[in-house]
Amino acid sequence: MEMEKFVEEYGKGLYAFCLYTTCNKENAEDLFQQTFLVLFEKNDLELGLNPKSYLISIALNLWKNRLRKAARRKRLADISFVEEWELAQITDEGDSVEDLVEKRQAAEKLRRHVLGLPEKLRLVVLMHYMEEMPIAEIAKVLRIPPGTVNSRLNKARKVLKERLDDGK
Repeated sequence: MEMEKFVEEYGKGLYAFCLYTTCNKENAEDLFQQTFLVLFEKNDLELGLNPKSYLISIALNLWKNRLRKAARRKRLADISFVEEWELAQITDEGDSVEDLVEKRQAAEKLRRHVLGLPEKLRLVVLMHYMEEMPIAEIAKVLRIPPGTVNSRLNKARKVLKERLDDGK
């Protein structure tokens, strides 16, 4: 397995997934690096499997473990973490400045609403729309039935539509 090939081919998408999942640049970078470290340590990627799904499942498991540990630490020591959100610039050379501003505002509004979803809904939205993973792969990664993935996607769409229609 050529690690450089995996980083080149799947790195950008995985990093974006990590950034949206963690909502923090430093945590995203750590999660990204840990994901490839686990891949390197396991060295068991089968060619028949979807490498992108495999990487996302590794990242997701690492992130869930980190959240569990942080929750446990918080219960034990009541430590509060401060998170910052940094987004990449959106550019489209064909648009006017006004169009760019409107697109940025709309994208930021949608991001805020997606990030405001409960984790179960947010993860399926990110995996389906951002990573373009099919329902069956999401179900496999999250270890839930495909019907549950569909249900969560529908609920997330409904919540997002309501929030966007309310103009919040």
